[in-house]
Amino acid sequence: MTTGRSMRAGEAVLGGGLIALGGLIAVETMLTPSVGRAVVGPALFPYLISGGLVLVGLSLLREAFAGAIAHAEGLELDLWAVALVAAGLAVQFLLLETLGWIPSTTILFAAVARAFGGRRLAVNLAIGLALAAFTFVTFNYGLGLNLPEGSIVERLTSPDAE
Repeated sequence: MTTGRSMRAGEAVLGGGLIALGGLIAVETMLTPSVGRAVVGPALFPYLISGGLVLVGLSLLREAFAGAIAHAEGLELDLWAVALVAAGLAVQFLLLETLGWIPSTTILFAAVARAFGGRRLAVNLAIGLALAAFTFVTFNYGLGLNLPEGSIVERLTSPDAE
């Protein structure tokens, strides 16, 4: 569906911004000194992200210049779901150092699942717990990258705790 106009300014600005952001990430990644000569190294993911941003930006620019409307009836936004996801992120951010990765990420997963329509809290918490524990073990023991255990857990497991 097209409008009578040849360009939609909002989509064009957003597309241009995404292309610029993708280019900035690519340039900064190129300027960052690398440690080794491995094909898959720490620069891979920034390059993938910058490439994705550029592709989405180009797609938005194409749609903007074609005059296409993504939502002819207007954009439908479920503010309750957005607020629930934002609250979950805020709770995770605030509790991460105190409770640690596993409990805070479990809460975040349950909030996001509820925002997407999940009604079974116990099941959502169980799935979130399993995924959070899996990522914790993978990062801490498999990759050697430490996710926070939480100050409460550290106090309970420290040798000084009696």
